[in-house]
Amino acid sequence: MDLDGTLADILGEVERRVLSTLYPHHPSSRQLAKRLGVSHTTIANKLKRHGIGIES
Repeated sequence: MDLDGTLADILGEVERRVLSTLYPHHPSSRQLAKRLGVSHTTIANKLKRHGIGIES
């Protein structure tokens, strides 16, 4: 794992990796939110921020 950058950069990359890995197994923000124990809105915002699950 690359630890260059600020703490926010590093944590953002870890967050992106977790969401990218779990999203195919829980392909809706509600399912993923339940799996991770956070609100649907939180997950929806994080997926949008990272461009995960957005159909082109």
